[in-house]
Amino acid sequence: MHLTELLAGWDLPPDARLSPTAAGTNNHTFRVAAGDRAWCLRISQNMDLSQVRAEHRLLDRLARAGLSFAVPAPVPRRDGATAADSPDGPVTLCEWIPGARPDLSTEPALAALGGAAAELSTALAAVPAHDAPFDWQGGPLADLPDLAALERDLRAAGLDGGRAAVLRDGLDRAVAAWAGIAGRLPQQVVHADLAPSNVLVDPATGAVTGILDFEVAGRWVRAVELTVALALSGSVRGPGWARRAAAVARGGAWGTRLTGAELTALPDLILVRAAGSTLWRSTRWRRGQSGLSEVVERLDRLAAAVRWRAAEGATLSAVVAGA
Repeated sequence: MHLTELLAGWDLPPDARLSPTAAGTNNHTFRVAAGDRAWCLRISQNMDLSQVRAEHRLLDRLARAGLSFAVPAPVPRRDGATAADSPDGPVTLCEWIPGARPDLSTEPALAALGGAAAELSTALAAVPAHDAPFDWQGGPLADLPDLAALERDLRAAGLDGGRAAVLRDGLDRAVAAWAGIAGRLPQQVVHADLAPSNVLVDPATGAVTGILDFEVAGRWVRAVELTVALALSGSVRGPGWARRAAAVARGGAWGTRLTGAELTALPDLILVRAAGSTLWRSTRWRRGQSGLSEVVERLDRLAAAVRWRAAEGATLSAVVAGA
């Protein structure tokens, strides 16, 4: 279906023009612009129409939660619906949120991320599970594929033996870590993907202006929100990681927000999240929606998470608590 046909159900100015966005690896996204107005067109590859509707119920709740930053605002079609089905997946149109991707090389920027994550976590605590696209209560490792078959497929596509070993070892360690966490920590709806690409800031002040992409939101462990912010901001990698992690935690007062059990579980959650991300990307690769290079990138992150967890991860709980 042609893009202009997808937009036919919305009342847009006749001079509206489409252009692809630079970011996004899970969906097809486009900027729609007319004069001084702009929108974001998204064609979902990971959700069906009912899940998109749940995402929109979640966004409606957040829009009324008094957040200091914006979240996507779905634009209704002429028939009142905020999503339409297409052969390529559900289609939505949202108001464009101004802002730039954050530069997380400074502690103030990391603190702003941690603060926004905490504010969002508070608002999402009031969202019922049925108003979120996914249910992660079983954990991202609940339905493991046939790992031997997955490894064979990846090796046949050119994956080297070292990374294939990372797949086996990393998942074994993550499954063992999750076994010690499952059912023992507070749960609520979480965004679950607070990557820098999903956060917008004011370039002049560094203040968070928007949080995007709630497509994988769902009920899961509350502490995952901090876990993802730490992992995807690079705050648990490389020299000086403890100082960067402390900045994220300090920005959202996460040391007092989380229980002792949650703080203790953070290092294992980092590992579990890395393994879950690897499986997610591998599944998309098998469906032809991602390239092998994206799987390789996740495997390298998983390998780094395994090394960090074994060498230094045990100190993360104290870093967050003391921040």
